[in-house]
Amino acid sequence: MSPSNPDTPPRRQRRSSDEVRRLILEAAVQLFGDKGFAATTTREIAERAQVRETTMLRIYDSKEHLYNEAVLRPFTDFLDTFSTHWLDTVTPGGHPDEVLEQFVTELHDLVRENRALIAALGSQQASARHTQEALDHLESVGNAIAERYDLDFDVPVAIRIATASVIATTLLEDSLFPPELRGDRLRAELKRMLVGATLYRADR
Repeated sequence: MSPSNPDTPPRRQRRSSDEVRRLILEAAVQLFGDKGFAATTTREIAERAQVRETTMLRIYDSKEHLYNEAVLRPFTDFLDTFSTHWLDTVTPGGHPDEVLEQFVTELHDLVRENRALIAALGSQQASARHTQEALDHLESVGNAIAERYDLDFDVPVAIRIATASVIATTLLEDSLFPPELRGDRLRAELKRMLVGATLYRADR
């Protein structure tokens, strides 16, 4: 047997499909976060992930599909999981104080951990349908709370205001709030304001 040529690069070990998907999504997250949706190309994502572009497009057939999986899914998964949890409790909907404390805390953490990506959500209209579906699910929690506690608020508008308030405040947290006003203190006041708005009755 002839000795191996030292100048020949070693053959790269075949990667599993799960690993390829992971590498693609990680590359997409990095590039969408750095450059935004419009300025990022599928070729750049494939190169960053070190996979063939044709291979990547067999898994994710468009840039929009890849964006939704890499950027949008953590957000919509949070909304769906949160909604399902509170609809499946013994008292569907839960009390506003308890529900909004969890909502503010977990959404705040999600946005802080994915700040660049969450900020990009509003600039990509292809994601709007998926976002609305998750928010429609969240409406069911709001409807259950309103019915159980005889509350008078515009549920579809209110749940979107609550979501937007947490997202916007978290995105601007480091710019508008000095360090001593961030974190627990900010989340507590956000919750207090949202609970107060939910429980408010003009006729009482």
